[in-house]
Amino acid sequence: MMSGVAELAHELRPLVFRLYYLVRRHGPRHTLTLTQGSVLAELVAGGPRRMSVLADLEGVRLPSLTDVVTRLERDGLVIRVPDPADRRAVLVSVTAQGRRFYDELVAAREEFLRERLSVLPPEDRGAIELAIPALRRLLVPSSTKETKEEVPADER
Repeated sequence: MMSGVAELAHELRPLVFRLYYLVRRHGPRHTLTLTQGSVLAELVAGGPRRMSVLADLEGVRLPSLTDVVTRLERDGLVIRVPDPADRRAVLVSVTAQGRRFYDELVAAREEFLRERLSVLPPEDRGAIELAIPALRRLLVPSSTKETKEEVPADER
């Protein structure tokens, strides 16, 4: 067992990064940036959102989010419509194609993990399962200054 938090963080950081990188590479060939994937996941999970809300959630400025949404829209994954509550505002919604793409992406990544997990000895799978609640608690912001940047929607 490691003796301190610094040592644990030193070991955990590259493992989490590498695992995420490996999982992220397994999916449909159409690749999204981290922000594009996060926006798409947010729309799938939370429904239509105003551009300003998405920008806040992603921790980016509105012009940057506009570029992200434009690319997703060009690829047929999202659509912009006037907000019925305020015609001056725009809502971004996932399209049926976007939903299918997202579902395929999640399925491919989970299949990759299933394959990797299936070759581990049962005691390793058990250790990973026991660690899941603690890993979830790592995602909980420890202060109000932390933003969604720490927990992208596509990783929930």
